[in-house]
Amino acid sequence: MGEAIGHLVSVHGSRMTAYGPPDSGIRDLRPGRMVRIDTTDGSVIGVVTSTRIVDGPDGVPAGGPVAVELAAIGEAETRPDGGLGKVQRGVTRYPALGDGIRLADSADLAAVFAPPDSATLPIGRVYGAQEVTAHLDMDALLGRHFAVLGTTGSGKSCTVALLLHKILASFPHGHVVVLDPHNEYQGAFGDICHIVDPAGMSLPYWLMTGEELASVFLGSRLPEHPAELMILLDCLMEAKRKSPVGQKNPEEVTVDTPIPYRLSDLRRALDDQVGNLNRSEDVRPYLRLINRLDGLMGDPRFAFMFSGTLMRISMVDVISSLLRMPTDGAPLTLVDLSGVPSEVVEVVVSLFCRMVFDFQLFAAETQSVPVLLVCEEAHRYAPADVSGGFRSTRKALGRIAKEGRKYGLGLGLVSQRPSELDPEILSQCNTVMALRLSNEQDLVYVRSTLPDDAGDLAGILPALGAAEVISVGAATPMPMRVTLDLLPPEQQPRKGAASFSASWDSEVWDREYVKDVISRWRYPRQV
Repeated sequence: MGEAIGHLVSVHGSRMTAYGPPDSGIRDLRPGRMVRIDTTDGSVIGVVTSTRIVDGPDGVPAGGPVAVELAAIGEAETRPDGGLGKVQRGVTRYPALGDGIRLADSADLAAVFAPPDSATLPIGRVYGAQEVTAHLDMDALLGRHFAVLGTTGSGKSCTVALLLHKILASFPHGHVVVLDPHNEYQGAFGDICHIVDPAGMSLPYWLMTGEELASVFLGSRLPEHPAELMILLDCLMEAKRKSPVGQKNPEEVTVDTPIPYRLSDLRRALDDQVGNLNRSEDVRPYLRLINRLDGLMGDPRFAFMFSGTLMRISMVDVISSLLRMPTDGAPLTLVDLSGVPSEVVEVVVSLFCRMVFDFQLFAAETQSVPVLLVCEEAHRYAPADVSGGFRSTRKALGRIAKEGRKYGLGLGLVSQRPSELDPEILSQCNTVMALRLSNEQDLVYVRSTLPDDAGDLAGILPALGAAEVISVGAATPMPMRVTLDLLPPEQQPRKGAASFSASWDSEVWDREYVKDVISRWRYPRQV
């Protein structure tokens, strides 16, 4: 065990200050490094949050004592040989003024970050001790929700890909659904993923609740047109009761019951109501609904939801394909939302989230199989401000965040704008992996979400390097700064930015390239 490099001069709750002479080694401490403070009752573990040289009498740095600000994060018994026993989170026995601080060596860090007895995911190396592996408790990570936060280009998508590769390499019979709004992940998982995109997607209209269907028909007009809503729901009930499945138990059918019905029956119900109107009644609400239904049925962009052939698709097939039951060697479902029409993307995301939750809810009555749902661009689908839309997706994700763990449904949120995320939903994520963040509003927000023993680490976030992350919460033995393992290029998500220098270096793009792009533009479902 090394000599003390400084001594405590201030203890204020979990925040402490130590002074030490510059030649003691204290100058080598950096934010994020670990120290141990030996007391008469054991050892306290602290993390460096800042360092400075103590000013002289006139405010000029004197080259004298170095001041180190520390955050106490844990404690342990001291073994007879001087090593650390089992490290516990939090501090119950505070050190005294004058107690010495020592740089935590490899053996200390190995004890601090010792993996739990349960299944773990090795994700990288502990900062300052490359020989110490950083582990996450898998059940705590997935079962109690997690968030990956960081500015654009900080490596969020690579971090998510790393986690999923680690999980599925050890547990190949998992069930993971990723909502991918920019088609980033398709090339990162090879044969172990099942792709769901508008070209091959079948998401039958009859799976939608009455509220979701009304959102498709009325959009932003929904709050201002309650009469149209009532007309639509009445006709929807009539169409469902006419279906073969609905006729079996008509008393149990509601506007939200997921049973196949014919769009032609919905159209006929609307026509019949128009025919029953008195001369004085306004026909325009009915005509708007009829025109919207005709438009949805005739527009090829919506064929994955509103084709008449979807009447024959089995709900078992839809759920089995989405949740990979059985996995058939592909335990991961990537839902590519990049080609979904903007008019219905909110409903599509809401429908996916609700289907997964409802399936787990009813499965819990027997024996539910754990499922992980990962939502990229979470600030878009669970915004703090819903004035721009996505109220239904926030509601669906909020339900998963608050109740999902009871039914074996884990949630992973990924965002570069955490300050725009719904705070109630983010607060349900018991593990936070924060990469580089530079926006002051985001930093303040993230700092407020971190537990007390890790809040001071938020000051390090703007200075994090590539593949570095601050990981705190239920899945980590202690708040830790980690250098993440690097994935091989073929397992990394698609880079978002094009290389101008590489593309403009030679003449390789011609009219055939333009023709190919236009073909994809015109006929995306046929390419």
